Amino acid sequence: MSGPWVDKYRPRRLRDIVGQQKAVHDLLRWAEEWKKGRPKKRAALVYGPPGTGKSAAVAALANDMGWDLIEMNAGDKRTLSEIRRVAGSAAGSGTLFSGTKGRRLVVLDEADNIHGTADRGGYRALKELLEETQNPLVLIANDQFAIPWDIRMACAWINFRRLTTEAIVKELTRICRAEGISADPRVLNIIAETANGDMRCAITDLQTTATGKKRLGPSDLALYRRDRELSVYDFLNKVLSSESAKEARAALWSLDMPPEDVLAWIDENVPKIVADPKSRADVYDAISRADVFLGRARRGQLYGLWGYAGDLMSAGVALSRGKNLRHIKFVSPSHIRHFARTRADRAMRDSVAKKIASRCHASTKVVRRDVMPYLGVILKHDKKAAERITEELELTDAESKFLKALG
Repeated sequence: MSGPWVDKYRPRRLRDIVGQQKAVHDLLRWAEEWKKGRPKKRAALVYGPPGTGKSAAVAALANDMGWDLIEMNAGDKRTLSEIRRVAGSAAGSGTLFSGTKGRRLVVLDEADNIHGTADRGGYRALKELLEETQNPLVLIANDQFAIPWDIRMACAWINFRRLTTEAIVKELTRICRAEGISADPRVLNIIAETANGDMRCAITDLQTTATGKKRLGPSDLALYRRDRELSVYDFLNKVLSSESAKEARAALWSLDMPPEDVLAWIDENVPKIVADPKSRADVYDAISRADVFLGRARRGQLYGLWGYAGDLMSAGVALSRGKNLRHIKFVSPSHIRHFARTRADRAMRDSVAKKIASRCHASTKVVRRDVMPYLGVILKHDKKAAERITEELELTDAESKFLKALG
């Protein structure tokens, strides 16, 4: 099997999008308005849960309409200047071969996560684009309400709903047929139900399960229904007591937790419990290799590698632990405990930074680094200036005290 199936079977035309007839109709109707000129809603807000076909549908739309596709995703730097540079120039110009008559489809993926990955100026640039664009603009988001109200209201809303089990099974059946795999319908149904409406997740699970096989039956399935989920403590106990790779894998697939978080729990607890130095080294080797596969999967969106990481962090750890085990109480990963302890301080810091950033027209990142330390010194040593600053920024007593502590 060459490459991830989520890429191999990605829809290329709108007619290939599964289970989203209304959303596809609304998206196409919005695009058709651009053929008549510049519509009132120059941007479309495409929103819905992960894995429901949002990005694939937008790319397919560009293909169907013959538009150039200009994308900015979460991996890009999306500050005010960068959005103006990349999306702004694309939104205001024509195409290379069609001149000013040609269209470019400008797409901003994960538009609900701009504030988390860059500065708030990114939304200011978006608002300008909505007012000035000469080309269709699409914002893609999981949570539409995380986007500022004025930007949402300027867009045509297009909702991609969670996919039904039947729709996912139909697509999985098509993929099995194309790969020459004979699959028991019960297997495909369980994979589809476990995916909980996420087509991308279902296809990844199918590929992981079908690797090296031409027939799929219930005995090949390492996925279980969500009503059989384990807690992370149950999972760790299973890993420390499993006598077979199959048992350890089954425990992992019954745990509803992102693989990176599972690995963090294993790394924090299992090596401390394994008393034999040789076995502990083997456990660390399995953990490190799982981390490598997870990193490659995340960076390259090669989700098929999750299967290898899962085998290493479950079966690999279970079969490397040895018999000499200590009895130690499980604890949450240290970085989680650290963030829990500092949550209140970080919330206070971010609240102050936002107030200062709105007055200084700077990003919160720049404010935290370059402005807040100096304001702390001023508030601590200049009483009159402190009163003016506190009034101007509308600081609470707690926020004022926080700033003074920085000085």
